[in-house]
Amino acid sequence: MPDDVTPADIRAARREGDLRTLLRHLTTQAATEAEQRRALVMRHPDLADRITQLIGPGWNGYLAPPEWRGTLNTSPIRARLAEIITEAERRAGQGREAAA
Repeated sequence: MPDDVTPADIRAARREGDLRTLLRHLTTQAATEAEQRRALVMRHPDLADRITQLIGPGWNGYLAPPEWRGTLNTSPIRARLAEIITEAERRAGQGREAAA
């Protein structure tokens, strides 16, 4: 669940009969973010290779949340994925600075 959606939001949507709409929106948002994340990483062959070595081919851009139901996600795979994504974001930021 995105950080900006609270359990109270879900309860309100359920009460108002809009839960399906909210869930559809959240699903679409998550898929879009995953596609963007994947595209960002795959621009860099070395990072794409690291992803493939870590989880195999076909990564869809999904990154598990850092926390779930108040419990920190300590998965070493998630940590390594986050490092690779952070590096791709850093490189993208450098590219934007050079273009400015």
